[in-house]
Amino acid sequence: MTEVALANKHILALIISGVLAAIAVALLLVRNRNLSRALQNTRSAIQMNSVAHLIQEVPNPSDVQQKELVEKLVVFMEQNKPYLESHITVERLANKLNVSPKLLSSTINSQLHVNFFELIGNYRVAEAKKRLADEELRQKSISEIMKSCGFNSKSVFNQAFKKSVGVTPSHYRQQHLH
Repeated sequence: MTEVALANKHILALIISGVLAAIAVALLLVRNRNLSRALQNTRSAIQMNSVAHLIQEVPNPSDVQQKELVEKLVVFMEQNKPYLESHITVERLANKLNVSPKLLSSTINSQLHVNFFELIGNYRVAEAKKRLADEELRQKSISEIMKSCGFNSKSVFNQAFKKSVGVTPSHYRQQHLH
């Protein structure tokens, strides 16, 4: 091979090496730009997550506010006996207490550890116990007492009463009216 041919081969090899290096640099730049975009997107996502996390950490109504609402609720329940209304709802009771239904429901759940319907049922059973043991109401049937305490269903009444008291309403009445 002549010296010119050999020099041409070296030049061709240098050109090919240069082109390959340029392609490698271009690929690295594109990759770097994509990494940069990915990093920026990750930073944005982290910042949005941080904001979402802060929003989720907005505290629920304070324990003090909830405890005050519980006191207000108990006084209202004892004085006005809204549980005697057969169709009482959390919305109606919240309206009577001038609070939102969501606040009332969450307060009952977190402070009293029962849901709204359990609370109403407990008050109704307590009222039924008083009436079933009342000598002056001896002539009233258990069904009449059940309805006057806000229950619509005899089976629901019997189930709630027995769960709370441990005996059926008729057995309870027999025990307390001797």
